Amino acid sequence: MRYRRHACLWGAAWLLAALPALAIVNGTVVSETRFAGRYPWAVALVGNGSGGVCTAQLIAPEWVLTAAHCAGLGVQARVGASDRDQARVVKVAEAFRHPRYDSEAGTWDIGLLRLAEPVAGPVVTLATAADAGALLREKALAAIAGWGKRAAGLGFSVPLVESEVELRELRREESRFIFIDRASGPCGGDSGGPLLLRRADGSPVLVGIASRVAGNLCAQGGGISLYADVAAARGFIAAHVPELAR
Repeated sequence: MRYRRHACLWGAAWLLAALPALAIVNGTVVSETRFAGRYPWAVALVGNGSGGVCTAQLIAPEWVLTAAHCAGLGVQARVGASDRDQARVVKVAEAFRHPRYDSEAGTWDIGLLRLAEPVAGPVVTLATAADAGALLREKALAAIAGWGKRAAGLGFSVPLVESEVELRELRREESRFIFIDRASGPCGGDSGGPLLLRRADGSPVLVGIASRVAGNLCAQGGGISLYADVAAARGFIAAHVPELAR
């Protein structure tokens, strides 16, 4: 089966027929207070000139993790606020895509951006192989977030939007995992955004990066979500990010 990408920065062609572009389906706007407590590491990526949007997360003071199809130099990072218009703008110095990224198949859809200046503040915790093995379970509840479009015909969301999804009919492949969304899920502009699961001690870990959708999810009819597997890409990430190589 072939899947389409979420809407990305440069308007690449869909792999399936275009669907109405909404935000995270049935999501909730994240207040600045909640952002500070739950998502202080979340980053909006905005295309220079184009205004297109992807979502990402700070994993080290100079490093942002996102989808490979969002990783490029023609983008600025906006950090530190749920309202991306009020966020600090940071330029991108370098962009890296996983060396095995396949834009047609959508595999290994994970990329890194090195910021031109460091960002002080919390970073997200990346899942290990042990985390993925323990937490990626059928019907597990996960948190997702993004700055995607919120309704057909409207622009990308200005505030961050979040939701909770249940991982139904879950299956893992080499570089990603796939599940069915029934009531909520990612859509255009949410590419690169987080899927978080909680360890036994309650601490959240970044397990997946939003990659593609298929079916009628964006039209609120349910569909398939594909997320790049963070644990599977730890070697690629550590090879570029000194803080994670220790």
